[in-house]
Amino acid sequence: MSLSPLTLPPAWSGVFSGDYTREQFDSLITEIDRRYATEAVFPSKENVFRALHLVRPEEVKVIIVGQDPYPTPGNAHGLSFSVDASAKIPGSLKAIFQSLAHSHADWQPPASGDLQRWAAQGVLLLNAILTVRSGEPLSHAKLGWEKFTRAVLEHAQAKSPFIVFLLWGGKAATIADPVIDLTKHAALRDQHPSRLAQNRLPPEKKFAVNGHFTEANKLLVTHGRTPIDWHLHNDATSQLELG
Repeated sequence: MSLSPLTLPPAWSGVFSGDYTREQFDSLITEIDRRYATEAVFPSKENVFRALHLVRPEEVKVIIVGQDPYPTPGNAHGLSFSVDASAKIPGSLKAIFQSLAHSHADWQPPASGDLQRWAAQGVLLLNAILTVRSGEPLSHAKLGWEKFTRAVLEHAQAKSPFIVFLLWGGKAATIADPVIDLTKHAALRDQHPSRLAQNRLPPEKKFAVNGHFTEANKLLVTHGRTPIDWHLHNDATSQLELG
């Protein structure tokens, strides 16, 4: 008998070792299953737990906490800020790439916004809310995802020797701050990289100049962990023009 696409990856079963219970999770999944049956929901069921399938808790080096999946058809594929390789690169991800271009002299704009290469190195690309109704951001808030996400963050930091949390925007901070143990791990914070948030800021405070990717690697090396290669190598023509 095959497992449901909404089955939690076995490596993450330890999320139930703290205050978060399997009964809470089962109740959440029952509601999410109902939403898939009655709404247009993103990402596909197979990709809801993709971030957790790609990184085991003890392998986590960096956690990038997003808000919820992109509500545009064809974009969300289960990784925060990342989009399917065939999708147009959204504004928030362009700002992230601009930050990389600012801090990495050899940065080459990638052809797509698929960030899976980061996940393969121990970057947990985790949204606070793992599903969304088409066209309606935050439509699946307060269904129970936030409690689950906090349990994931707690379990990751219990299993991993050192994690750098990248918290961009108020939603990420609200989810992560109650559970991050800053005596063992580190957190870097900034405004959300969305175009709306960035347009309100003077040049010296924009996301592009925050240096988070360089600082995260310095922290990892200081704590005896291998740094992340943030480059997204490809041979295709880039969709993105950094300005």
